[in-house]
Amino acid sequence: MVLDRTNITRVLTDARIIFVPGLSPKPPAEAYRAQLLRVLLAALETARPRAARALATRPDAFVLVAWTHLFYPEPRDVALDLPGIERLLTEPPTEKDRREVASWTLRLDILGRVIGDAVPALGRLANSALRAQLQDVTRYQRDEAGIGTAIRRLVAEQLESAWAVRERVLLIGHSLGSVICYDTLWETGRERSAERRVDPFVTLGSPLATHVIRRALRGADARGADAYPRNIASWVNLTARGDTTAFYPRLEPRFREMLELKLVDSIVDHVDLENCFRGSNGVNAHEAYGYMFQRSLAEIVGDFIERA
Repeated sequence: MVLDRTNITRVLTDARIIFVPGLSPKPPAEAYRAQLLRVLLAALETARPRAARALATRPDAFVLVAWTHLFYPEPRDVALDLPGIERLLTEPPTEKDRREVASWTLRLDILGRVIGDAVPALGRLANSALRAQLQDVTRYQRDEAGIGTAIRRLVAEQLESAWAVRERVLLIGHSLGSVICYDTLWETGRERSAERRVDPFVTLGSPLATHVIRRALRGADARGADAYPRNIASWVNLTARGDTTAFYPRLEPRFREMLELKLVDSIVDHVDLENCFRGSNGVNAHEAYGYMFQRSLAEIVGDFIERA
């Protein structure tokens, strides 16, 4: 479809882009959504300018499912993110950035996480920040005080409201958000009998291949097709070099049975991305803003927007 001035304003009237963030406190929902959209639009303007104009014309097509307020009492001040975002949008990565992403300190961190994932008892030896992160993951997985159910309900409401008016859905999950999306899709298909599919499902910096996550996924105790979601048409996974959360960067080998069972048309991994977002704590290859600025993601979003 070629976008012209006539149809550019209506190309997104039947589409919704849903973004589900990961752990850690986030800025207030509208401020966070505005910055994520700002970064995505900048990436689209470089890679797919017509799609950028379409999304800028109808920014409400980009929806943030804010859930971290259920975990953390205080939001993050968005002002802390702005210098890093400005740098991301105006300056290319430096050799210093790349050295930090490839440093031995970071590689040892990833090795420690791999060992801890294989031998969970060693997780107690992790540093305090990682232990706190694992405790938050456990809160979600065990549905403590119904918190996992409440979070998935927020995602399901967006999916079901889009499908109710026959909108196409591009679902993006970052970090634990990818796990929340996966679990929600399993529930909507297996427990709520939803027939519509997301196309595509995009995971960013996802820990879905780790043992600690996979053993507690919705459907993990089932066999065959019942073990997996049935609401995914295509799945694209993006992993940046040096991402310590996605330390098993490829998802296709772990979920290949979905292809064999014809539950999904394709699972594609892009695992050599460069995410050099520099925030207040240094370079962070897992940062969502850095993933939203990836050309690979812009191409996916551009294809979705321009698809009629």
